[in-house]
Amino acid sequence: MLKFISACRLDKDQLLSEVLRYIILRGPATAYRIARDLNLHFTQAYRKASRLERFGMARRAANHRGSMFEATERGIVTCYYFGCANWEVLIDKLAARHKLPKPVLRAFLDAYLDHFKNDAVVDDVPIMAFYAAYRGVEIPEELASAVARFLPRAAYVSR
Repeated sequence: MLKFISACRLDKDQLLSEVLRYIILRGPATAYRIARDLNLHFTQAYRKASRLERFGMARRAANHRGSMFEATERGIVTCYYFGCANWEVLIDKLAARHKLPKPVLRAFLDAYLDHFKNDAVVDDVPIMAFYAAYRGVEIPEELASAVARFLPRAAYVSR
């Protein structure tokens, strides 16, 4: 999956990295606001945001005036992997979304991305934890209990 994500050339395209960083830190934002704050032409900012959307690192949030782009978890984890923003801010955002302790989440992400390298499935944190458990990687208990919220409840069987 990281090979697919690196196909968008996030590590080589500095402007794309700046747009992703802006969407993560100040998003959701319209392409106009991105262009104005980063001193870009509107079309250039819109193209970069659409490219991030095509690779699943950003998504459109409905707005009555126009499309607003917000970062997905894939975008935050990819930014963490490529180092396009401060890792503490990125871990804070992920920890707040899943109500997880920051050290546990950082240890898991470091171990996960180091273990799987280019074969890592980069998506929501619960999906990455399921994939790690499926592949036999030890996941922290705090993370496992948080991920258990996403498991389907046992079906009630009447006798």
